[in-house]
Amino acid sequence: MDRGYIYLNKKNFISNLNYLKDISQKTICLVVKANAYGHGIEWTVKVAERFGVNWFAVASVDEALSVRKFSPESKILLLSEPSVSQVDKILENKIDLTVYNETFIQELINSGHPFNVHLKVDTGMHRVGCEPDKFETLFSLIENSDINLRGICTHFPVSDTNSESTNNSIALFKEIISNVDVSNLLVHVDNSASTFFNIDTTFNMSRIGLAAYGTYVSNENLKHELKPIMEIKTRVSNLQVRKAGETVSYGKALKLEKDSVIATAPIGYGDGYPWNSFPDGKVIVKNTFCKLVGRVTMDQILFDVTDLDVEIDDEVIILGKSEDSSLEITVSDIASWNRTIEWEILTNMSKRLERVEIG
Repeated sequence: MDRGYIYLNKKNFISNLNYLKDISQKTICLVVKANAYGHGIEWTVKVAERFGVNWFAVASVDEALSVRKFSPESKILLLSEPSVSQVDKILENKIDLTVYNETFIQELINSGHPFNVHLKVDTGMHRVGCEPDKFETLFSLIENSDINLRGICTHFPVSDTNSESTNNSIALFKEIISNVDVSNLLVHVDNSASTFFNIDTTFNMSRIGLAAYGTYVSNENLKHELKPIMEIKTRVSNLQVRKAGETVSYGKALKLEKDSVIATAPIGYGDGYPWNSFPDGKVIVKNTFCKLVGRVTMDQILFDVTDLDVEIDDEVIILGKSEDSSLEITVSDIASWNRTIEWEILTNMSKRLERVEIG
């Protein structure tokens, strides 16, 4: 081990997919944008496809091409409109498009090619999606053209924090589509959070990201069965004895209150371990929590091992459970230390850390 490893638990991943399929009773469209939330797009797509997932959602044309490289037969949904210059690649690689602007839709029609599209409606996110009063016009435009309407969708802004507001968005969406025939279409609104409380059978596909990777974010207080699939481990790379009153790391941000043994591990914000993890952050060494004692640097962190019998190359757990399973550091813990969200922690994990399959 040099810098460290990201361990990916295949058994837990498949367990999550099974669980989500059971509770949603819908087709799963696995969201694999941002390198599959830091887990590695190749590993994620190949494992999920062997399990039976055949829909994958991405944020960019490049991500779509990566999925197509590893999965020649899967269905791929691009979640927002690309530039018109990219449509040849989209057609060639059989990528489904999310559409919502009349100008872009007309460009597709003018091409004369049978693109597969999903018409997106804005029900409160106010990011991308057509206005509700434009839906029927765009629906008719597509239906009366050579492009193929494969689905209708929307996206929720607060499904992880406010189920009442989300249910209002669901009601609005159903009203918007009430005058058109959706019987042969994919109708998809749910994300990881809303999947746990939206059981409406109007919808037949769920776009699931974070939950598939083992993190529960719904505000519904449910006893769930999600299992984390990512662990991060590194090693002790240096040990030093420092005197009370000395400081360590950049900025001299912490003065030691007593004589201390300080360990270094070769992982830092260049690997995706966030800079703001100090002062609240900790790691696990020898079944013990060890607090960070200085600012996270690009390539290394420092932590206090004063009361432990530690040697160079001893294991350091950044994310995951202690060897005896008595302690755990979760993605939510690291997000809390950094005053941010779980999505940012996972998607920032660098390719400098080698991914290794376990389980």
